Amino acid sequence: MIGFASVAIGFLSTQLFYRLTFNQEVDIATQSIESLFKTVEATAATAAYLAEQDLAQEVVDGLTTNEVVDNVVMSFEGNSVKANDKPLLDAVTFPIVSLFEPDRAIGQLQIAPNIDYIETRAQQLASENSKAMIMQAVVVTVVAIFVAFYLITRPMISIARALHKTNPGGRSRLSVPDFHGNSELGILVRDVNKLLDKTESQFSQERKLREEIEVLEKRFRMLFEKSISPIILIEPRGNILLYNSAFDQTLSKLGLSFRKSFGPLLEELFVEPEALSESVERAFANDEIATGEFRLRTTDASESMWVQVIVTSIISEDLREYYQITLHDISKRKRELDVLAYQADFDKLTKLNNRQGLEKHLHQLIKEEKPFTLVLMDLNWFKQVNDIYGHKSGDEILIFVADKIKKAIRPTDLAGRWGGDEFVLILNNANQTLTTQVVERLVRLISKPYYLRKFDKNVTIGASAGAASFPTDSSDLQALLHLADQAMYQAKEVKETCPDDFLRFAQPLITEEEHV
Repeated sequence: MIGFASVAIGFLSTQLFYRLTFNQEVDIATQSIESLFKTVEATAATAAYLAEQDLAQEVVDGLTTNEVVDNVVMSFEGNSVKANDKPLLDAVTFPIVSLFEPDRAIGQLQIAPNIDYIETRAQQLASENSKAMIMQAVVVTVVAIFVAFYLITRPMISIARALHKTNPGGRSRLSVPDFHGNSELGILVRDVNKLLDKTESQFSQERKLREEIEVLEKRFRMLFEKSISPIILIEPRGNILLYNSAFDQTLSKLGLSFRKSFGPLLEELFVEPEALSESVERAFANDEIATGEFRLRTTDASESMWVQVIVTSIISEDLREYYQITLHDISKRKRELDVLAYQADFDKLTKLNNRQGLEKHLHQLIKEEKPFTLVLMDLNWFKQVNDIYGHKSGDEILIFVADKIKKAIRPTDLAGRWGGDEFVLILNNANQTLTTQVVERLVRLISKPYYLRKFDKNVTIGASAGAASFPTDSSDLQALLHLADQAMYQAKEVKETCPDDFLRFAQPLITEEEHV
């Protein structure tokens, strides 16, 4: 059986070697055809591009001089040039690509291999190699039968077959061959079984770890790529190592293209890079995660973009430091807060500061100890206009007065609607003379007749005002308001009899001047 098997194996090996050699020679011939085409590809492309049939004829004639080529046909722009009249059997077609437009084919080259020559050559080489293989197989078979049949071949074949059927990581194991319990083959089988046991254990652990890693990787990718907030991993000097698509979108909004670096901590993207750097340094010095709200540089100055910046320091296993920067867009929240702040501090009708906004400014001036004069002004004859012509007409008058106030005060001053038809002027560092000039100019402007278009009527209003100064009259806000209110009512009491006496100063200040 062994001899028969050896002969059979030798015969099968010879046939297989014969077929492999034959196929190899055929493949070599095919490769030769491809090499021939590459050799003439540029010339063929030139002939096709220029529509030169003579040059094309030279190409096809030159190819047929090779023994592996039977016939060649070149086609371009409706023309066809062939080497001979032989049929194109098993022809290999190659596209002829334009020299100037690599993506456009301008023709094709068909090369028919010389099958008879190729097969004859392949059979000749295969036969010679097969004969050598047969001789070698006979020698090996004879030696194997007499030397290794009983001692090595049969046990090894048995072990090999069993091992071939064994799936690494599975539960199948090898059996020790008969009469080899203590031989090297027996030891080999037992060692192989131990190796299979370890392999099964390792495979099980690796499968479990691989599954866990795949799950974690999917989650990380989903978290990283699907995040609406930009996430960037950079080196301390600013080189960007990793970023997600949200960062690309942010750069597009800023009118920028991606670069390898935007400076340390992406400082080139921010309006106040020094503040960002100081915030991060302060947080890292206290072993904290750096956070803060900063404004990004935009091409449109009127459209601000704010982000919450979170910077985390990461130390790798090789003790290298990296920064993970996360940017959360808070522009909408900023705009909403600005709108709310405006609505809280400004009067909707007149667009002047309201009482809350005025009080905030007054408290700040007092805190900073900056001198100012507070003028409290009440409109005269406004109630009659409001009662006769309605609230809409009254609103027109209030808007008219607010516009005149803006024109009368200085750029450094502040004005607002205190409530109803009362207004407040805050004149920075103003004495009595300057205060009188501002109020006179304002009263003169608002005392002009105002035309009510709806009723085709002119109406006239006036104003009475009282002034108190900080810190001359008082350092307390409520006291200043009370003094200005008293002075205003003193002026209001004489509005009919002395219309030019529309401004009174706080009594303590007047008393002091009279005393001097």
